[in-house]
Amino acid sequence: MNKDENHREQRLLAYLRGEMAEEDSKQFEEEIAADEEYAQRLERLLLGEEAREDNAKTKEPETLSAEKQRAIVRRGKWKNRLSNAGFTIGLPFLAGVVLLILNGWVGSLMHEDLFRVAKSMVNFTQPGVRVGSSGSQVGLLYGNISMELCERVGGEEKNAGRFESTNVLWNVNAKPQWTNGVREQKLFFRYPTEGETEDTMSLTSPAWTTMEKLPEGTVSQLAISFDRFLTYEEYYALISRHVTSSGQDTVWFAVDTGVELKQAESDVRNLLLGAGHVWGFAQRELDYGGAPIRVNGEGARRMETYLNEMKYLSEQEGLTRDIGKALVFGSEPQITERYNYMQQNGVRIYGAVLTGPTKELLKLKAEKSITAAFLGKVDWWNWERSAASGTQYSY
Repeated sequence: MNKDENHREQRLLAYLRGEMAEEDSKQFEEEIAADEEYAQRLERLLLGEEAREDNAKTKEPETLSAEKQRAIVRRGKWKNRLSNAGFTIGLPFLAGVVLLILNGWVGSLMHEDLFRVAKSMVNFTQPGVRVGSSGSQVGLLYGNISMELCERVGGEEKNAGRFESTNVLWNVNAKPQWTNGVREQKLFFRYPTEGETEDTMSLTSPAWTTMEKLPEGTVSQLAISFDRFLTYEEYYALISRHVTSSGQDTVWFAVDTGVELKQAESDVRNLLLGAGHVWGFAQRELDYGGAPIRVNGEGARRMETYLNEMKYLSEQEGLTRDIGKALVFGSEPQITERYNYMQQNGVRIYGAVLTGPTKELLKLKAEKSITAAFLGKVDWWNWERSAASGTQYSY
């Protein structure tokens, strides 16, 4: 037995004989309560289960009662048990708190990017559709974003379905849920190519003929395409020659991103692009910052804001790819390629979705540069928006 162990043994025997001073005795009791080995040895000695090393010198304590000795042993046991229980319960609880905080904090950061990417991808790939009200459940372990999809027909917003996005950690799944499970596509665009000789009468006559037969008191959606690329200012100058701003509202632009040219070159017989192939933006869905933007005009600012959002999507390439799978027909949205192309060539418009009174939009029939016209949804007159309106659900 080394010196330290011998010293501990002597202190224990002195304590049992009652030879310690009161202050030393209290200190030794605290040591016994904190040391399970001391407590067990003391219990064995008290119960006579262990022979003492020095029988000649050891005698039963005269001043320390057996009840007090047993109380000390019990206190030592319970203190050790409580310490072990506290560690066993406290560690998982602390880990749970940390995980909860991490789930909410990282989840909220992911939510901001998920919401912005989903909203912009719907805006850029679905002609005439925008994101309305939304609800969300924020979390890293599980998160959900549900967005209402709307489209303008005349002066009213029509429900087109919902766009659902869920994430488990960084694994994101997203898909649109169209009303009645399907979206009927009627808005198509013809991409302009150099030296085209195709007679485009077949791509315009059905729309103009149908609009001529529709009554005066209707409003319509109309997708038109041009034989050349236009700037924002050129587009409005061309449209205003036929329809005043009060007679139409342009809700979406089809723009050249370079990818369309590759599609046209690979299949020259099919130059029509619809949702999932065409690319563009709704100018009213862009974030122009704190400064308001005029109803018409400020084309450079609009295009700059659009390119900034394209840049953001290229920086969120992983999220853009995951969300874009449900909106773009193809394995990749090719955001970076599209952004770089528009950086070099500018934002060039070759088509648009308009809505307004049917007979006002029919005036565009006189524009010779229109190579394709497709009529979308038609509704009864609602161009004068009522002072109050709303929707009441049954749930």
